[in-house]
Amino acid sequence: MSDQLFSNGDTSGLYYLPPHRQSTVSTAAGKTGLRVLSADIISPATKDAVLSRLGTALEFPSWYGANFDALFDCLTDADWQPAKGHLILINGMAELRASDPDSFATLIEVLQAAAESRQAANSPCWIAIDTPARGVPGLPEA
Repeated sequence: MSDQLFSNGDTSGLYYLPPHRQSTVSTAAGKTGLRVLSADIISPATKDAVLSRLGTALEFPSWYGANFDALFDCLTDADWQPAKGHLILINGMAELRASDPDSFATLIEVLQAAAESRQAANSPCWIAIDTPARGVPGLPEA
């Protein structure tokens, strides 16, 4: 995989990334100086458990309230995980979609909004989920 994708902050956003590509993509992102973080949100796939796991895996500050508003606030906070940009890999999304489709849809909306906000602030964040979702494109190869 070419690391050119991560050299252009205008390409940041929310993407679908199949698990078999994650290692290659992580390596490419690291080579460009991005901070690579990952979160496994597999079972039990309840909204509360998923939000709690995200907070722990992504090392959110102690004020993180494990709700969708706090998730957005942490992902867009310039002081959280200082870096020139981020690649966040989230695995286990299929379980949440199956058990709580409404929370899955809300999580997708929050992740999209956070990535867009970061892009507008010139602080790119690529968020890659392991499950296809409506309106979420696949991460390009290059």
